[in-house]
Amino acid sequence: MREDTLVNEAGPSTGDAVPSHLGKYELGGELGRGSSGIVHKAYDPFVRRHVAIKFTRSTRAEDGEHPGPSADFFSEARAAGMLQHPHIVSLYDAGAEQGYSYLVMEYVDGHTLQPLCNRNSPRSSVETVVDIAFKCAKALDYAHENKVLHRDIKPGNIMITNAGVPKIMDFSIADIDKQSQNGNAVGSPLYMAPEQVQKRELGPPCDLYALGAVMFHLLTGDPPFTANDITALFNTIVTRPAPDLGALRPELPPELVKIVQRLLSKDPDERYSSGARLATALGRLFDAMKYSEHQVGRRESSDSLRRLHFFHAFPDEEIEEILNASTMRTFQSGDTIIAEGEIDNAFYIIVLGKAEVRKGEQRLQTLQNGDCFGEIGMLSALKRTTSVVASGTVLALKVNETQLDHASPRCQLRFYKTFTETLTYRLALASVRLGSLQSLS
Repeated sequence: MREDTLVNEAGPSTGDAVPSHLGKYELGGELGRGSSGIVHKAYDPFVRRHVAIKFTRSTRAEDGEHPGPSADFFSEARAAGMLQHPHIVSLYDAGAEQGYSYLVMEYVDGHTLQPLCNRNSPRSSVETVVDIAFKCAKALDYAHENKVLHRDIKPGNIMITNAGVPKIMDFSIADIDKQSQNGNAVGSPLYMAPEQVQKRELGPPCDLYALGAVMFHLLTGDPPFTANDITALFNTIVTRPAPDLGALRPELPPELVKIVQRLLSKDPDERYSSGARLATALGRLFDAMKYSEHQVGRRESSDSLRRLHFFHAFPDEEIEEILNASTMRTFQSGDTIIAEGEIDNAFYIIVLGKAEVRKGEQRLQTLQNGDCFGEIGMLSALKRTTSVVASGTVLALKVNETQLDHASPRCQLRFYKTFTETLTYRLALASVRLGSLQSLS
């Protein structure tokens, strides 16, 4: 969990012995350290779970007074405490004790993206990079909607769980509702946007630029800009165009190259205006790469939807909006449509064919024309608890929640009304089946 150097930020004191406890938390081994604090693994005996604690010496008062909590340190607590998202490391607690200020955070069993960026490491697959960026874009959009700018997106601040789930961490220099008054350039130099280097007003495109720089680093093994010293690096970031990703990796999908180059634009207005719009572009790209052999023609898709009960109340123009927010695919017998344990935010409707719902090797249910699945994943982005496997040739509509956000309000309202009715019916049916099983036992 090594952190890159922050510009004009004071480091923590490291000469003191580490306490055995902070509050109720029992401190274990060190996980990492950086300019804003030292991080240790710890144990919460009340909840009986491992946590991560970041701590630093409290600000020392003058005239012999007791040290008090650092306002700068606890600004991270305020920023992270405002955010509850599956792709942001959760903050549980904060306090000051024994001359230390500390934050208690979710312990993530995994590693940062830093090892995957090393030039000599095997390059991550394109699908993996797109998936990580998609989920980080969703997390940043959520943070920005809550008026929090991270300002330090970099490989060392993106954790990857052992299950492959990315989680953004370290809001130590976050800007909350434009309340930062520091005139210094803060951030990690290799990933700072031009406007950040120039100390101009920052907005969501600043964080999206940094995410684009991380993508570039993952794909090539090098950050987009390097130099021998900070002054030269900053000058390069401000004045030189980003290297041509397509020339460095000619085998990459052209659409991915366009997305990264757009994120690295010098002008914030030329980048994506929000994490949601970036996530939409990445979601479409991911679907196109993963399911290119399964794509179905537009006319065939439109005609197929009109025959489903789910879309009976939708006029033609809203059918077209749904198609814009989704992809239609064919799957052959034995193909896995969704896999147990994976995480996504998509909802599926079987247009033609049959599929089986499976838990491990056990078959739980058969789905056929008009049946829906994946509702809970779309609502909560939790891990899939079952798999769905095609029994023969299946035509399925995959509706992406991120892309649906760009449909008209009328279309969204109609879709979610039908979606809710369908989910309520399925839950009621499951309740009846459960009651029948209990009565037989």
